[in-house]
Amino acid sequence: MKKLFFTFVFLGATIIASAQERFSYKENFDANTLEWTETAHKTSVGTAVIEHGQLTVKSKGERVGLALLTGNAADIKAATFFETHCYAPVDVIKPFEIHSRVCVERITSESLVGVMLNYKDNGNYYCFAFNNEFVKFIRYVDGKPVGEICQAIRLSKRNPISKWSIYSDGSTLTFKIDDITMLNVRHMPLQYSGFGYYTFGAQTLYVDWVEFMQ
Repeated sequence: MKKLFFTFVFLGATIIASAQERFSYKENFDANTLEWTETAHKTSVGTAVIEHGQLTVKSKGERVGLALLTGNAADIKAATFFETHCYAPVDVIKPFEIHSRVCVERITSESLVGVMLNYKDNGNYYCFAFNNEFVKFIRYVDGKPVGEICQAIRLSKRNPISKWSIYSDGSTLTFKIDDITMLNVRHMPLQYSGFGYYTFGAQTLYVDWVEFMQ
């Protein structure tokens, strides 16, 4: 009987340990395994392409200056936005993490760069976007921003290569750069696993890898 008892204890511990194992998937862009949306040909708006083990997202745009804060319609129309996305291999209802190693061509007050999540289609998604003066969380519905949170930041001159991270614990979304929290957002439920990268204005973003963890 004692031997049988220890057998059950051992099996129970094994099952618990297995249930607590974390899932991890790392995309190195050696191939387009997650089916990122690519636009290899050049357009008047921008490009998104995977080549040489790197994802490159580039948008073209005029200087937009304070239009990023004021929402001046004429300036925003003159600017351009470009994105690429995939469908992340995570259950967004449960806690998860997404980490990326990226390089931004330049961080100025006249452009934006960032990540998208809860992506349903090209008019419905959330995004964290930033420049060297502020970071924003924006919710888009049918192509229009219907709510945002903005926080002033001051990014010091740094190595253009950085680590971006998204954390979700089920109730709070957190965006970090190099393990420093940029913005926390609460009560924004997730429904869709679409995830991607975002550039606005004259901006180029290079992504070396992205890792999904749960």
